[in-house]
Amino acid sequence: MFVKEHKLSERRACQLAGAHRTTVRYVAKKSSEEGLKQEIRELAMKNRRYGYRRIYQLLKRAGKKTNHKKVYRLYRELGLKVLKRGGRKRAIGERKVYRLITKANQCWALDFESDALANGRRIRLLTIVDTYTRESLKIGVEHSLNGQSVLDMFEEIISERGKPEVILSDNGTEFTSNKVTRWQKEAEICWEYIEPGKPYQNGSIESFNGKLRDECLNENWFLNLEEAKRIIEKWRNHYNTQRPHSSLGGLTPNELASQLKEKTSSTADEEMETGTSNCWWTNKGGKVIAYVKIFMI
Repeated sequence: MFVKEHKLSERRACQLAGAHRTTVRYVAKKSSEEGLKQEIRELAMKNRRYGYRRIYQLLKRAGKKTNHKKVYRLYRELGLKVLKRGGRKRAIGERKVYRLITKANQCWALDFESDALANGRRIRLLTIVDTYTRESLKIGVEHSLNGQSVLDMFEEIISERGKPEVILSDNGTEFTSNKVTRWQKEAEICWEYIEPGKPYQNGSIESFNGKLRDECLNENWFLNLEEAKRIIEKWRNHYNTQRPHSSLGGLTPNELASQLKEKTSSTADEEMETGTSNCWWTNKGGKVIAYVKIFMI
C-alpha cells in the first residue's frame, strides 16, 4: 500500500510497516506435489480397498519422506474414497478366559467362506491363519469341501511347518465329524470350538476373512475354478509378503515371522494393541507375547 498509493520506496515502506525487507521480498519455494499425487493415485487404483493410512504405509516402506497428514490431504484433493459395504453386528458379551500365546505355530484359526463363479456355480474357501503372526497358511478353494479336505490341507501345512498346539474353529460339521475328531486325537492336537452363533470369539479368522472378501472376492470376477484358485493364491501371497498389517505396526506377517526367527532382543517393554477386539501383543525383554481372548464352553 505504501509503495503503490503513497509512492514511497521499499526501504521507507518497510520502516513504516516494521517489516524486514527480506520478509517482504521472500517468495515461497514450495516443492511440486504432482509426483506424490501420481504415486498415491496409482496405489489407490491398484489397491482399490486401501485407504490413505495403508497407502501411507506403502509409501513409507518405499522410502518416501512424507507424513500421514500430507498423504491424507492429497488423498482428499484427488477425490479418492473407500466406500463402505454395509455394517456389521458388534460383539457383545463378557470375555472370560485369556489364552497366553507366546510363539508362532501355537494356535491356528480356520473358517469357511463362499463365493460364486461367473456362471453362478458356488465355490467354498477354507482359510487357515496363524493367530500369532497373522500369516495366511492356506486358502483352499473347491466346489465342495468336507472333513477329509480339511485334513488334507492340514497335512500339507504340517509337513512344511510342523503341527500347532491348538486349532480354533466353529462347530461346523466339517470340523466335528468322527474322522476329524479321530485325526485330532491321533495327532495330539487340542481342537477347541467357539460357542455356536458367536463368530467374534474367533476374531483373528473373522478379521482375515473380512479382508479377503473386501480386497479379493468382491474385486474379482472368476470365470472358472482354476482362475479363482490362481487369483486367490496371488492375493494370499500379497497379503503375507507386501500388505502392511495395521495391528503389526505396519509390518507384513512374513516380516514379523522373520523377526521372531531372528530372536532380536530388547530391554524395553512395549505394548501394541491389535486391530481385532480379542488380541493384544506385548514385547517383554525381547520376547513377544500375544494374549487372545477365548470363551470356554
